[in-house]
Amino acid sequence: MPRRAAWAGQFYPAEPRSLAREIDELLDDWPREGDLPWALLVPHAGYVYSGRTAAAAYARVRDRNLRRVILIGPSHHRAVRDFALSREEGWETPLGLVRLDRDAADSLLATGPPFTRDEAAMDVEHSLEVQLPFLQRCLPDVPVLPILMGHAGAAERQAARKGLRAVAKPGDLWLVSTDLSHFHDRREAARLDGEAERLIASGDPREFEAALTGGRIEACGAGPVLLLLEEADALAASVEILDRSDSADASGDESSVVGYLAAALRGGS
Repeated sequence: MPRRAAWAGQFYPAEPRSLAREIDELLDDWPREGDLPWALLVPHAGYVYSGRTAAAAYARVRDRNLRRVILIGPSHHRAVRDFALSREEGWETPLGLVRLDRDAADSLLATGPPFTRDEAAMDVEHSLEVQLPFLQRCLPDVPVLPILMGHAGAAERQAARKGLRAVAKPGDLWLVSTDLSHFHDRREAARLDGEAERLIASGDPREFEAALTGGRIEACGAGPVLLLLEEADALAASVEILDRSDSADASGDESSVVGYLAAALRGGS
């Protein structure tokens, strides 16, 4: 059986027409201009909070000719070893079935660590699921290779990047999911997230990692972002920040906010 949506009605509307309308309205706020990116960085909160920022990234690939999406997000709900994959043929959302690239998952699993299969962690994770309706509206029928990242050191990230390069093909889009700082007042969040934005824009994984270790920035998807920046650095790719926001934009509560960022990466292959 396909994985069923676990967060419909919580992070995004469960009614199909309402969901499609909300996504389309968010996308229409942003231009589709610009060269096709090889990677996007997107948030993963409820659409009411981070949907507009996510749409800034998705608008850049809306109705473009892409072969597959390599979707990487952090695990929030279960401990995951390195990089977890699914062997399901598809995942359901209120908009229908998203086809998964099980052949690519099998190829990665055949290489062994750092890739493992963990359907239980996938079943409850929102950082991947909330991207799917956006993908269904922007890139209908494009298959997805979902990857859930737990704690992974430099050696595991390098091995994962090598494995992904082996299965990657022209026309693939890397899609990495993260939110920024959590539950600071808006002024402190702006300080932390402004520094995170600067470091992501620089494309320097070493400075980004040093800032994480030193507590100068926060990101719940720090591992996936670091992997993406390492790949971007290897490809001499450029990073364009598309939008940054926080939850107070929707809630009005500035005492405890979560930060969001969208970016597009170009110049890789």
